[in-house]
Amino acid sequence: MSGRAGLPAPIRWLVHLLVPASRRNDVLGDLEESVEARSERLGDRAARRHLWREVAALPRWRLGLYRSPRRPLRITTTTTTRSGFMGRDLLQDLTFGMRTLARRPAFAGTAVLILGLGIGAPTTVLTLVNRIFFDRPPEVTEPHRIFRAFRSWAPGETLSGLAAYGGSTVGAFSTGGSEPTQLRGGFVSDNYFDVLGVRPAQGRFFLLEENAEPDARPVMVLSDAFWKRALGGDPGVVGGSVLVNGITFTVVGVAPAAFRGVSPVEAAPDAWFPIAMFGALNRFPDAAWWERLPGARSNWLTLVGRLAPGVTFEAADANLTALSDALSYDGRSEQEGIIVVRDYLYRPSQADTLEILSTLLLAVVGLVLAIAAANVTVLLLSRATSRTAEMGIRTAMGAGRSRLFRQLLTESLLLGLAGGAVGIGLAYLFSDAAASLLPFRFITDFRPDASVLGAAVGISVVASFLVGLAPALQASRTDVARTIQGVGAAARRSRLRGVLVVGQVALSLVLVSGALLFARSFNAARTFELGWEANDRLVVQVNLRGQGYSEEEGLAFIPRARERLAALPGVEAATTSRMIPFQGDWSTNIEPPAGAMPNSEDGTVWIGMNVVHPGYFELMGIPLVRGQPLGMSARQEGPPAVVMNETLAETLFVGADPVGQILTLGGDRAFTVVGVARDAVYYELGEEPTTQLYGSVLQIYQPTVHFVLETMSDAAAMAPAAQAALRELDPNLVFPFVTTLASVVDDQTARYRVSAVLVGVFSALALLLAVVGLYGVVSFVVAMRTPEIGVRMALGADRTRIAREVLQHALELAGAGLVLGLIGVLLGRRVTSALLFGTVAADDPLPLVMGILVLAAAVSAASLVPVRRATRVDPVDAIRSE
Repeated sequence: MSGRAGLPAPIRWLVHLLVPASRRNDVLGDLEESVEARSERLGDRAARRHLWREVAALPRWRLGLYRSPRRPLRITTTTTTRSGFMGRDLLQDLTFGMRTLARRPAFAGTAVLILGLGIGAPTTVLTLVNRIFFDRPPEVTEPHRIFRAFRSWAPGETLSGLAAYGGSTVGAFSTGGSEPTQLRGGFVSDNYFDVLGVRPAQGRFFLLEENAEPDARPVMVLSDAFWKRALGGDPGVVGGSVLVNGITFTVVGVAPAAFRGVSPVEAAPDAWFPIAMFGALNRFPDAAWWERLPGARSNWLTLVGRLAPGVTFEAADANLTALSDALSYDGRSEQEGIIVVRDYLYRPSQADTLEILSTLLLAVVGLVLAIAAANVTVLLLSRATSRTAEMGIRTAMGAGRSRLFRQLLTESLLLGLAGGAVGIGLAYLFSDAAASLLPFRFITDFRPDASVLGAAVGISVVASFLVGLAPALQASRTDVARTIQGVGAAARRSRLRGVLVVGQVALSLVLVSGALLFARSFNAARTFELGWEANDRLVVQVNLRGQGYSEEEGLAFIPRARERLAALPGVEAATTSRMIPFQGDWSTNIEPPAGAMPNSEDGTVWIGMNVVHPGYFELMGIPLVRGQPLGMSARQEGPPAVVMNETLAETLFVGADPVGQILTLGGDRAFTVVGVARDAVYYELGEEPTTQLYGSVLQIYQPTVHFVLETMSDAAAMAPAAQAALRELDPNLVFPFVTTLASVVDDQTARYRVSAVLVGVFSALALLLAVVGLYGVVSFVVAMRTPEIGVRMALGADRTRIAREVLQHALELAGAGLVLGLIGVLLGRRVTSALLFGTVAADDPLPLVMGILVLAAAVSAASLVPVRRATRVDPVDAIRSE
């Protein structure tokens, strides 16, 4: 059997079919030589049988088979530019990658879970940030052209429209004969809806003449939610009449169901009214407020404008600032400028807190993602070690470096996409829960939208590339000879694992010490001395003027209502207060006696003011340090009485007794100081001592009244009974504000609680991942050194020494990570300081020391199992496996 023609025809056909033309002659020559050599030794029949086996091993597309008696079997690859082959290669890589991962479900599941946790954290935070700062308000046309401002001015040429709006709890709503319902009203200019580009779902919005003069046109627009809740979705509501605070209003329209205004942190009104009806609904006796409104700064109105087509925000800002110079405020030239806010989604008073908190959370979840990526990289490196033989064989069979690199990156991509799917699922589950922890209440649904999902997919792809890059590079550089010898690669991978674990420990220290610092801050805020008692105190607000009470009727109602509430079962005592802590402020100017305040330039000073029932101090736990409490008589002989706090007494009467001194309030009314009360917190948690003056509600009538009840147990549970008792006195009463003082304090500590809880959760996750990574590296070192340990133990090595060496390796990694982490903590002080309570400093050493101790304990726990495994190595089994 000689010559190429001696090869069987089927074999020649298969070679032509399976082997590229550039390699076909070489393959046919090698096959011929192989047949001739085997025929001489084994005979023609055996030679042909071996020939068919070699042909059956031929690759089907691009592989060429070379074999002859003089050289070993060699398989190489050729290059093709046909796109179809590239598509087939990608499909093969994906199929092979899925099969490979399916054969190792524990490894794949662990990697996917870690990546899912790492990707889920930033996806959740991105959902919050997107909804708060970038979400388009429903039903508002072209919201990117909307801005808000906080001064009154006329629209210039840079604007296509300018509107005003303000919120206020109006009070009682009824349809005649029905029990009054609490209604939250919004007051708007006639063009408010037009400027926002909102169209009514039913009826119409306001007309120009309906805002032309005060109290003249009682019309209203209902929100969709209130229309359905209070009126049962009556289809004939437009044109109908309803009662609001005793005034008959005509419903002219219903707003779209999705419309909530322009901000997710502003409570959506139940109904909208013309600004001109503000005085009538709030029972103002005259229209003086309306006459002062044009051209004056109005604290309860916010301006919203729309840029004219083609006009930039910067041009409008410059134009409006110039216009502000022409405005007057109380007859004086106003030069302060206009506060213009580009972001329409939140109030400026909340913007700083939200921005700082969002920045902090994004930084924290970024660190968590980095730790998760490093952890999965460690897993992939460990997995690559077990596949060293596979990579060596594939390289020996002709697989190129780029082919192996692409295959391993494809497997990493599959893990990343699966982890991204898990992360998105976690974001769907926990975004609303995370939003509920924020220090504000939002009227939006926190679910990942298309933009967040796209970002999550992008994070998954980038993370999969980063975690797979190092393992793919090392595996694609496999040295066949050294692989056969079993040296080199494992050591390199072990060093890389160590570097990754050091990074994880460093980042974990930053997060853990930060979490402990925020926990310390929250505890300081929670336990801060307020100067008054918050537990078991219920607050029920009533607006008597809004309910139609005159001053005489109000003065008669307040003591009767207080006595009725104090008689309720479960109530220890009841009092009243015009203001309650943290819920707004009220200030006035006073004139102290001549010479009492030597540093006063004009003889007056502005102070905080409150009007309370005489029993207020005892119920709130504010002791009097001098003098006596306010009297119980509504009409005492001589000047009315007031009580001042210690700071005001020290400010006004240096070295003198304030009791008995006469103060003039508001320029025309004299008051006698009868006592001095202990300082307390009034307006903001952690505030510096501030001046405060207390008058008697029986002598200084205020129609807005907060009834404060001291209860025997659960204050919130007493709210229904308290409201029912007040309605026994007046069935038409509504209650704009019902809460507990403990809840008011909780709202003040919310920003510190959010930082502590969210950073704590993410830090615990990061610590867990770091421990898993350290455990994996130490376990890998023990596994690699098992033969060595077995030999040493066979030669009499002490188990304690071996355990000490393994533990020392873990502590060295942890020590390097702690040093790097300490640097990170020092660099992160500026970010954390803005969210810390005033009495806690960013450079507080205690959280850092505690963080180091926590990391040390975690490192010891992670090393315990590998150390124990190293001390229990059986020398015989270790040597036999080697």
